[in-house]
Amino acid sequence: MDHKYSNARGHFFAAVRALAASSDSIQARLIDANESILNVTLDEFEGDRELKIKFARILDLLAVDDDDIVSTVVETAAHMTDFEAVKVADLICDFCFELI
Repeated sequence: MDHKYSNARGHFFAAVRALAASSDSIQARLIDANESILNVTLDEFEGDRELKIKFARILDLLAVDDDDIVSTVVETAAHMTDFEAVKVADLICDFCFELI
């Protein structure tokens, strides 16, 4: 069994579940999904430049670099339009699929 990216895969699967399994607004679901995503680090994709860049893009869309990234993500996601939030949710789902 391939254990490459198993930590990231588990966290992104939980993020996709949070996005899919709720009747809350897309912004609220994105905030819930990020509780899992923020447990993943760029270092986990060392050696795979493409995945590292895609993950960095997701992080970049969620929050600017700040001392308290969790509160920044919550604030950013809460003020996204539905279109922006769906775009980020799509990127999260696509990234999860690439980890499988």
